[in-house]
Amino acid sequence: MRDLSGKKILFTSGKGGVGKSTLSTTYAKVLCAEGHSVLMIDCDVALRTLDIMLSVSSLVLYDWYDIIEGNVDTRSALITTGGPKLLAAPTYDVDVSAADMRKLISIYDHEFDYIILDCPAGVGPIFEAVLGVADMAILVSTPDNVCVRSASVAAEKAADAGVETRLIINRFQKGVVHGGRALNIDEVVDATGVQLVGVVPEDKGLVLSMQNGELVDPNSKAVKAMKRIARRLDGERVPLKL
Repeated sequence: MRDLSGKKILFTSGKGGVGKSTLSTTYAKVLCAEGHSVLMIDCDVALRTLDIMLSVSSLVLYDWYDIIEGNVDTRSALITTGGPKLLAAPTYDVDVSAADMRKLISIYDHEFDYIILDCPAGVGPIFEAVLGVADMAILVSTPDNVCVRSASVAAEKAADAGVETRLIINRFQKGVVHGGRALNIDEVVDATGVQLVGVVPEDKGLVLSMQNGELVDPNSKAVKAMKRIARRLDGERVPLKL
């Protein structure tokens, strides 16, 4: 009998500003374009951003903590976008446990093929709570020493929790790497100790479109890279392309 529960994928990074939310949103849109049902949960408490990236800020009336507290019915907090459904993060600090996140996930688990959990940067309490419900963690890092060092800490936490983890190297520029001003792919993989699932090139157009809630160009290099990553995560053997 097929397991009807959705696959819960956590996106994380040790350091902020590496493009984690941009990639998680792009991944969700890629999955939706392939016909999958997807729920995104913005876990960046007090600093929510996914409603902007998905161009639905005006539709946010409730957040997922309202559901945990029983202040609203489960349908009212669910936001429809042009791609994935969204549960917005609270814009205030909350104390959330793994049990709280399991309660939240259990409400929607059987409605979606994928549940994407976009975590805040770092390894704080929210990250620990979300690790308790994730089937897989996607670690996003740029190829520089500062980001890689912090990413390795997040990778260790995920490993300690027994969560399967894969690495995406974001904002990769071949010229910068060849010039010795950034780490190469092998150096990032070795430093984090995480299996590589893909490399996403620098793409300022993708970043700007996400900041403004615009449509993403499906032919951009970054989007094409995320499509290849989605196929790899689905078990396909797809060659690495830089």
